Amino acid sequence: MTSPQVFGPYLTLVVFLVLAIVAAGREFRTAQGLDKAYPLGRVSLAIPIAVFGTEHFTSSQAIVKMIPAFMPVKIFWTYFVGLALIAAALSALFRVRVRLSATLLGIMIFCFVAMIHLPNAIGAPQSRFAWTIVARDTSFSAAALLMAVSSGARQRTPAEKRVAMGALYWIVLTCVFFGVGSLLHPDLVPAVPLTKVTPAWIPFAHFWTILTGIALVIGGGAMLVRKVSRPAAAALGAWVVLLVLTLYLAIMLAQLDIEGLNYFADTLMFGGVLLLASGVYGQAAQLQDTKPLAAQSNR
Repeated sequence: MTSPQVFGPYLTLVVFLVLAIVAAGREFRTAQGLDKAYPLGRVSLAIPIAVFGTEHFTSSQAIVKMIPAFMPVKIFWTYFVGLALIAAALSALFRVRVRLSATLLGIMIFCFVAMIHLPNAIGAPQSRFAWTIVARDTSFSAAALLMAVSSGARQRTPAEKRVAMGALYWIVLTCVFFGVGSLLHPDLVPAVPLTKVTPAWIPFAHFWTILTGIALVIGGGAMLVRKVSRPAAAALGAWVVLLVLTLYLAIMLAQLDIEGLNYFADTLMFGGVLLLASGVYGQAAQLQDTKPLAAQSNR
């Protein structure tokens, strides 16, 4: 792990893990029960964002190739996005201008989906991988918007409540989609079924993917039920983060490369998506219209 392309993102991971403990440790320790989900979710979202931001500087030539042809001065946008991601990560960790930074982050990630990932998926409609990327990154955008809406103690506007409800619905759909994908492809690493196969040296390798697939389908459905929506999201998020800290960490440490780090960060970020959703479900006084999703359809 001597090249800057590898060393930089790994160093960022370590630094932001330390910053997370400093910035959110006390908040997490003093929170009670399911209230712990929100600070853990915020941290789980922020750390990967910082890692990806660093990669825009250390692997800029590879990232430039992903930028659409119509975009001018591609290297500028590569560095600009990297800086924006790191700034958004710091904002989320230290709760500074969270509403603004999270809104801009959600919009930016959605632009990535609209300009890069969705055209790739439409161009190859049979590609399960391409559609999984669309679902994954759109859920990241949805989580950023949830963080923006739920920041502070102010009264939420009707428009913000509609945004939150739409984001929560999309996260539910993503859970079910990933769950079905995991059940259809039990050889892949669990939670976000892209292309990486679980190494044979992982004990009961296929079992973890099948178990996670079942949990995502059932848990995603439970997130639509008023009485269990919050604990369902929290349990799913906690399970995904646990997978990251055990299975994904073991895979990453077995071979310290960019692929292992990216899978670690991607999956940690999806765990953060679910934990943030649980936190928003818990803000009944502020987001009354987003908590009982199933009840909404019965009114």
